[in-house]
Amino acid sequence: MTEFREVTSAEDWDALVEERGGHPMQAWGWGELKERTGSWTARRIVIERDGCVDGACQVLVRKLPWPFGHICYAPRGPVASPDRLPEVADAVAEWCRESLSAVSLKIDPAVREGELSLGARWERSEKVLLPRTAAIDLTPTEDEIMAGLHSKKARQYIRKAARSGVTVRRATEADLDAILDIYHHTADTDEFALHPDEYYRTAMSACDDVNQVFVAEFEGRALAFLWNVATSGTAFELWGGVTDEGKRLRANYLLKWEAIVTAKRGGSRLYDLNGLLEGGVSTFKMLFVDEPTVWVGSFDRPLSPLYRVWDAALKLYRKLFK
Repeated sequence: MTEFREVTSAEDWDALVEERGGHPMQAWGWGELKERTGSWTARRIVIERDGCVDGACQVLVRKLPWPFGHICYAPRGPVASPDRLPEVADAVAEWCRESLSAVSLKIDPAVREGELSLGARWERSEKVLLPRTAAIDLTPTEDEIMAGLHSKKARQYIRKAARSGVTVRRATEADLDAILDIYHHTADTDEFALHPDEYYRTAMSACDDVNQVFVAEFEGRALAFLWNVATSGTAFELWGGVTDEGKRLRANYLLKWEAIVTAKRGGSRLYDLNGLLEGGVSTFKMLFVDEPTVWVGSFDRPLSPLYRVWDAALKLYRKLFK
């Protein structure tokens, strides 16, 4: 018999996510960030069968206009072993329907394409997170990981930056102004949009349980930053940027290597460079891996007859106001 237990303690929830190798977007802090910066509410449930934990899931819940109820999203969830994930996902969907009157549940687990078979009630849906990414196995030794980096140039530039006097350290809240200056410079150069600055300031405190934020420096000047979140399962790159001087000194190469090493030493089993597009930063990411990793992508589970109406209205809205 399947039973549900809601967890309201950050310490207890994060201990469960760590024990089961869940993704950092399933950690308490990520839900806290979404609650503080938007219209989501985080709910954390444990699925138990015959007295044993079958899986768990942090579900982000957003209230919709009447009569639709709520939509639900489990970023990189649920937390479950690969063989149990389909059953756990079905159970989470039923909890969303019964407890929240939800019209749908979206999931996008970090499972490789072709290695997950969900039931017929799940439908491929518009992605939230990019399924095509670059990922590094952190179970080999550090020397083996270095030797396994795809590009000889990457290995050379890591060493060159260190010899040139570039240093990397963990960032603190006092570094946020410098980090945001670098990020705005990078966004202007590469033409991508950012959240408001307050979002990143909130993330520094809200995601304290999983943050691994790094800054590369030369002679006291901040050259680059990399903002990761990490659990025992995965270290996941969120945001990063580099100055023109940082590029010249190859600071971004040493920065990424130090982040990889820190993740391994912290117990993470996978380093996910988070998303590949075309050119630019994606070309840089591919210097570190032999081939892309492709996750299964996003799936929706309709939970109400109103789902089709809501989905059609949302698509029309996006078409008219994109």
